[in-house]
Amino acid sequence: MQHLVFVYGTLKKGFPNYTHYMTSAGFLGRYQTMEKYSLVLFGSRYVPGMLDRPGVGHHIEGELYEVNDDCLAGIDALEGIHEPDGYRRRTISVKSMDKVEPDQKHAYAYLLNPQLVKDIRSSHLPVYDKQAAARYEPRTKA
Repeated sequence: MQHLVFVYGTLKKGFPNYTHYMTSAGFLGRYQTMEKYSLVLFGSRYVPGMLDRPGVGHHIEGELYEVNDDCLAGIDALEGIHEPDGYRRRTISVKSMDKVEPDQKHAYAYLLNPQLVKDIRSSHLPVYDKQAAARYEPRTKA
């Protein structure tokens, strides 16, 4: 089965987790959220996280991908969706930033409960770019 996934952080093309999780995904283009969200960097590793608080922040810029079940399961594991403090996979509305005619889609995005996000280390960002990613530290394998 195929799924649409909106990625805004380290899974985007050219960022640290892309080659480990997204090489089988089909890139559909640059998209942004229809609603505003808060995208912040948090914790000692400067991890990007979009807070599950629609209406606050910016229209977040990211990339839309079509993924199969195996790819989606890998992303779910990376984002810790079954962990108490992990991300939650939600369906949100996104629109194309590249196409002239309206192109709105519903896609999965990985959001965090704002009450669980401690140690915020940035302002609300409209996009996770190379400058924001410069301080990111990948997990070390135990």
